[in-house]
Amino acid sequence: MTARLSIIIVSWNVKDDLLRCVASLRDNPPPDPVEQIVVDNASADATVEALRRQYPEVAVIANAENVGFAAACNQGIARAQGDYILLLNPDTIVHPHALDEMAAFLDANPGVGACGPKLLNEDGSVQGSVRRFPTFGAVLYSHTVCRVLGLFRRQHRRWMMKDFTFDQQADVDQLMGAAMMVRRSVIDEVGPLDVDFFMYFEDVDWCYRIKEAGWRIVFVPEAVITHLGGRSSVQAPFRRIMMLRSLLAFFRKHRRRLPMFLFTAAFKFALVVRNVCHLVIGFLAYVFACLVPDRNRKSSARKKIILHAQLLSRHLWHVLSM
Repeated sequence: MTARLSIIIVSWNVKDDLLRCVASLRDNPPPDPVEQIVVDNASADATVEALRRQYPEVAVIANAENVGFAAACNQGIARAQGDYILLLNPDTIVHPHALDEMAAFLDANPGVGACGPKLLNEDGSVQGSVRRFPTFGAVLYSHTVCRVLGLFRRQHRRWMMKDFTFDQQADVDQLMGAAMMVRRSVIDEVGPLDVDFFMYFEDVDWCYRIKEAGWRIVFVPEAVITHLGGRSSVQAPFRRIMMLRSLLAFFRKHRRRLPMFLFTAAFKFALVVRNVCHLVIGFLAYVFACLVPDRNRKSSARKKIILHAQLLSRHLWHVLSM
């Protein structure tokens, strides 16, 4: 029987999380046939062997190298047969009827191209899983000295949707890629994920293209999934640099050239100034701790100096080359 829903999970060195996720799918199956595809990005923790042994019904694509999240998702999409495609992170736990709710919502709303569930943190609190599309001002506030100066705070709050209530259905700009259900027909129209985004902002770009094509994207709180968060990405070195590179790549793809040129120059300068400010503050705190003296403050200040000195020395050339 042909699967109505295809679930694609990309894993990288998160065997225990992945097995728990697949177990939650087994314990909370939807009534219609489901296809499960795991794409493993060359894990070194025996993920593939454990998965094949415990869950032989799951199709496994074992990559010889880490090709990135977007490319791995596309491998799963190319193999999937379902009318609906669910991208699901391995560090998630699916609650009862979550998949039913999302699939039923797409059934009842043909103008919706993608939908996403309410995500919960491990402690049961609601996770901020929806955003508006980023603006130049919002990003300057988030990552540069503009936060210290209080510039563009309102734009940042709007981007983060600080006023959003997670208890009712609502149209949104973007959903977190940790759990996103998309129509196969929409993927056929707008294309799969952009592999130029190795990690971060591939889901933002996808949602942007879906919206540009005229489809709605909707948050569906009746579907609930726990998302532990960051279990794979935390292993990646220079992940903050990778995130900033992907952010700028998103702007370069979807913003005009001249505004992008001006923003990039301002962003790099303000980013460096923020790191310099943190370094100076750390140095002053260290001097104060030496004068007091306070051993704990001195140790804390020393660690901050080392951290921000590393950001300036080791990471600066990465930032300036973005």
